[in-house]
Amino acid sequence: MQVQKSRDEDVQQGETQKEDRMSKVAKKLMIGIVVAGSVALFSSSCFGGMSLEDIINNMERAYEKQMKGVEDFTMVQQNIGGIAAFAGETTTYGKRAKVSGKVVYKTRTETEVMGKSVVTIYDGKYNWSVDPMSGKVKKEEAERDPVQIWRSLDPSQTHYVGEEEIEEEKTHVLKIDDPFEVLGRRLTLPPQVQAGMGEGEASMWGKLWISDKTWMIVRLEMTIESRSIQEGKEVTGTWKMTTDLKDYRKVDSMVIPYKMVVATGMEIDVSGLSEEERKQMEMMQQFVGGMGSFEIETTEVKVNTGLSDDLFDGTKL
Repeated sequence: MQVQKSRDEDVQQGETQKEDRMSKVAKKLMIGIVVAGSVALFSSSCFGGMSLEDIINNMERAYEKQMKGVEDFTMVQQNIGGIAAFAGETTTYGKRAKVSGKVVYKTRTETEVMGKSVVTIYDGKYNWSVDPMSGKVKKEEAERDPVQIWRSLDPSQTHYVGEEEIEEEKTHVLKIDDPFEVLGRRLTLPPQVQAGMGEGEASMWGKLWISDKTWMIVRLEMTIESRSIQEGKEVTGTWKMTTDLKDYRKVDSMVIPYKMVVATGMEIDVSGLSEEERKQMEMMQQFVGGMGSFEIETTEVKVNTGLSDDLFDGTKL
């Protein structure tokens, strides 16, 4: 009886550790998806044209038209379902500024993830953030402007690949060789993908679907394929995150998608794994697929309310 009790305790402890690991995975995924969703939302109204050159030119013209009279903005979003259950409301602030002779929008994003406040600031030159675990402030040189995404589309790595219909709407599709070059290197990837990139090989790409009628982003997709060696066996997997942007509304001159539907999935080749390893991988696939499906709804947008510069000062985090 004592031996059986000990075994039961070991099983229970193992299950608890497994749940803790999954909770950490969920937290990392949520932070990464919120950032990616914000980038997609801000860039969603900047597209037009039938060729890559025309698209980039129309992105800039549409952006300048929409933001011409916008000195600052505040946006509140509510996360619903799946992994979003780990986060509360997300509030994003933006303010026009001139940095190094260039007009930019400084941004500040505040999100509560699993009871901890996650704050990120882009001050036009640096990205500032507070590590939710250690509480320390991190300062990194910004690779990309999170609002003016059209500046990040490198013609040598971006391709116009044709037309596609989504929900009876004609769209134009762009393929991006390296999505990090556009989204910046702030996405947090699942541990399986990180392992594949560190110990084996990984390839990634992204796609944008742009409405032929409104020239807004209808869909954004990021795909990563990884190959790694685990316990002497080759394991291949595909991680994909798809964001559909819907319900566009006009607020002053800005056009905002009030709903973003996010779906995250993982496919792993389990043919060379043992029965136990196969079950673990299948459980992880189900976890990522289930928890990675959720919605982000915009509940409030304010324009030109006179936001304080202190909101965008990373030294005050």
